Amino acid sequence: MPDLLDVPREDLVLVPEEPLLTDRGEVELRFRIEGGGACHRFTERIVLPEVPDPRPVGDDARLVARLLSLVAGLSYYKTVVPPAIDTSELGAGPAEREFLAEVVRGGLGEFAYRNDVPDALRPEVRGSGRDLAGSGHEPDLGRALVAVGGGKDSIVTIEALRAAGLDVTLFSVNTYDPITRTAEVAGLPLLTARRVLDPGLRALNEAGALNGHVPVTAVNSLIACLVALRAGFGRVVFSNERSSSAGNLTWQGLEINHQWSKGLGFERLLRDRLADVPVDYVSFLRPLSELAIMRRFASHSAYHRAFTSCNRSFHLDPAKRTEWCGHCDKCRFVFLTLAPFLPRAELLAIYAGRDLLADEDQRDDFLDLLGTGPHHKPFECVGEPEECQVAVELLRRHPEWKDHPFLAAPGVAELVVPAAQEEAAFDFSPEHCLSDVLEQAARAVL
Repeated sequence: MPDLLDVPREDLVLVPEEPLLTDRGEVELRFRIEGGGACHRFTERIVLPEVPDPRPVGDDARLVARLLSLVAGLSYYKTVVPPAIDTSELGAGPAEREFLAEVVRGGLGEFAYRNDVPDALRPEVRGSGRDLAGSGHEPDLGRALVAVGGGKDSIVTIEALRAAGLDVTLFSVNTYDPITRTAEVAGLPLLTARRVLDPGLRALNEAGALNGHVPVTAVNSLIACLVALRAGFGRVVFSNERSSSAGNLTWQGLEINHQWSKGLGFERLLRDRLADVPVDYVSFLRPLSELAIMRRFASHSAYHRAFTSCNRSFHLDPAKRTEWCGHCDKCRFVFLTLAPFLPRAELLAIYAGRDLLADEDQRDDFLDLLGTGPHHKPFECVGEPEECQVAVELLRRHPEWKDHPFLAAPGVAELVVPAAQEEAAFDFSPEHCLSDVLEQAARAVL
């Protein structure tokens, strides 16, 4: 049998098979890539957390698991980018196939751009099945399952929902120290699902297969919905803010957005597919800017030693993990946008005494965040340049920062931030999917 990487790409097809769900909370996602005499099989496993009185698997869970299979399959699709995805064995209907096509177009944009494979965004998604229907039952909106990643956003959501009187339980896919620390400070239960990728994926990557960014938030969102159905939660709450909908650049006539599956477009797409499922999937911080969230987070001092936004905290190799590396775009973004709202000593303590703005080797990287640097907006979960510019304006008026050399640097000193731009940074956007109860709670964040 020929090796998968030796077969011409145009001969290959990805086949997602029917997922297996058990009442014990185990989910098995199966895929194969075949063609040209080759056939490579993958099995991904999801283990849902144990919960009291778990609900048995029903139509709602089967619908969510089918969507999960379609989205999770992109981790394997990207290895060789077959020109077709055949959903016949999965049984996906027309709306589900269009759902997959939308996730591919938006969620693999960065992958396609970095690997220069524009055809990756336009596979033939074929099949002849029927869309699954949910139960149509009403969700229990008093119980909220809140996704937590150990960062500032979920912390603001946790405290806002708790203040609004909701019954909050935390959720993560796999877990890391910042996540468990956040749960401990919050004093709330944490339900953790375990996702195990097929080990053959790493082997393919090491052999030279294509690799890159996939819409992991879409995967985690669907796993959260499975947990909610199993445990009886009516709300699944993420903490994606409005700036996550803003793209990084335009390529091949498409907007490429590192955060696409955190954006409003994906939120609406998934809500549409879950319309008959008793789960209200929503992003609580959608109407708010990163800067407004930072301002509120600054008041939650109990979490300041627990949180991190640095991806190095989540490295697969525990020996390579660190709380704040101090040299990545997320470290820089948080430093710049949190600085206006904290005493300088408190901010430096979070970063182990380091003043990132004083590091001239990082100057161009800060300028990229401001939109005045040599590159486009970083491919990272950072806010819009206009927000970063407002942060600079706030630092100019801050007694502890106004004389900092960074503010006099080329690309920074000449920035003009109109009052209307600053006001817009703290506006409440009408573009969201919040219920009246959640909207009121979100407005209280401001």
